Amino acid sequence: MRNLFLAVMLSVLAQPVNAIEPLSLYGQEAVYTVERKGKPIGTYQIRFAPWQQEGLQVDVEMQLGFRYLALFEYEFNYRAREYWQGNKRLERMQVQIDDDGKQTEYRFSRKEDGLYRDNAEQGDEYLGDQLLTSNHWHPEVVQQDALINTLTGSVSNLDVTLEADESVTVGSHRVEASRYRLGGELGDTLSWYDQRGRWLGMEFSARDGSRVRIWMEPELYAHAGEDL
Repeated sequence: MRNLFLAVMLSVLAQPVNAIEPLSLYGQEAVYTVERKGKPIGTYQIRFAPWQQEGLQVDVEMQLGFRYLALFEYEFNYRAREYWQGNKRLERMQVQIDDDGKQTEYRFSRKEDGLYRDNAEQGDEYLGDQLLTSNHWHPEVVQQDALINTLTGSVSNLDVTLEADESVTVGSHRVEASRYRLGGELGDTLSWYDQRGRWLGMEFSARDGSRVRIWMEPELYAHAGEDL
């Protein structure tokens, strides 16, 4: 009996602190407001749905629009669809980007030895095996030393550091969260996760040097079942 008890306890302790159950963490969707220089410029939305047996489909969409240098209208539209087995194993992904009229598309798929970026002209490019994506919803992003950068289609190296455990504001509420600096090729990108592993948002520098902030809308946070 004692050995059985020890085996059960070791099994429990071996589980990750933040179990990866996206539908439990977020519900069917998570919506974020995107700000540039403190002003709203768009939205970032993540939708979750079951896929095959014990799998997950994740749809990500970002729509931005703002006036640049008080002269030019700039628009950016981003769509990604991820397919996961067991929330741990990325099977394939498609990304479509409309960067103010410039169209880019990336496709990724899994083969026997790992993940590849599909390239019909130059041959498929091997990226790695257990890679996560820069769509950030996955709580284990901060445990990685590399991820698939969905904006560039390549792998970006990380050097993640925990900067602080702190209270942050989600609407009118205070939430305990951990702030990480992703480092590496993502440099000054900051990302926040709550104590359950739910992604609250991030800050990063845009190409023009301005700071962009993506932050979860409080109604969606509360709706996902968190007792604020």
